[in-house]
Amino acid sequence: QRQRRLRLEGETLRDAALAVSGLLDPRLGGGPVQPPQPEGVFAFTQSRKSWQPSEGGDRYRRSLYTRIWRSSPFPFYSVFDQPAASASCTRRTRSNTPLQALTLANDSMVIEFAAALGARLSAEAEPFAAAFELALGRPGSAAERSRLREHWQAIAERRGEAAAWTAVGRVLLNLDEFLTRP
Repeated sequence: QRQRRLRLEGETLRDAALAVSGLLDPRLGGGPVQPPQPEGVFAFTQSRKSWQPSEGGDRYRRSLYTRIWRSSPFPFYSVFDQPAASASCTRRTRSNTPLQALTLANDSMVIEFAAALGARLSAEAEPFAAAFELALGRPGSAAERSRLREHWQAIAERRGEAAAWTAVGRVLLNLDEFLTRP
């Protein structure tokens, strides 16, 4: 009997994207991390706070270290059902909303990870085969590799190779198979 597929939680999803993009900094301990987030997040809180995105390796540390304020949680995690920090939570609710798809398609943090994944793939001898191995842990079928290659070519012709590799990274990070656990 098979278990129902479940979408990864926001923190796990960020860590998975960091890992496949090659950006993950595995250091343990230390201060909180402040990943990039949309401007104006603190405009709706009781007290305005400063949020300077972390630089260097700190920016890519595990989600466990992300700074969380009760009055203004990290938006990416909130979209993916992070519980409120002001109350106990024994079980997370699971939702599937259009905002989640829009966040994965447009969030600057996800685009940064996609660009790094694309750069990582462009350095591979067989980038379209490596794409599925890296992102999904399985070889891609001939049809999947061909379709990804066609997408890359269409973007490269219009916007250049760097943009095409970022587009490939965005496709991989938005695949249902990447976003869910079996």
